[in-house]
Amino acid sequence: MSATEHSAIVERLRALIVASAPEPESASAVMHCSPDAPLDAIMPFSSVIVLGTVVAIEAEFGVRVAAEAVHEAAISGTSLSSLARLILQARSCP
Repeated sequence: MSATEHSAIVERLRALIVASAPEPESASAVMHCSPDAPLDAIMPFSSVIVLGTVVAIEAEFGVRVAAEAVHEAAISGTSLSSLARLILQARSCP
């Protein structure tokens, strides 16, 4: 994965997370956080937001996100970087 591709995905994820949040204003801090910061520490990243984010990722990036991939991304705290890796991994799978 190139750093440029990773950064571009992170920026798209920022917008997707804010747009998919039930209360976008409570999610707005994601627009300026570190890509490696656990999203739970920045905003209330509930299961509802995770589900909305997965649906948005599938629609925006044209990938299928498996439950195992979501679990793996969340193991050490879901971050923009872990979500970007999830997308890149899904793109590489048939």
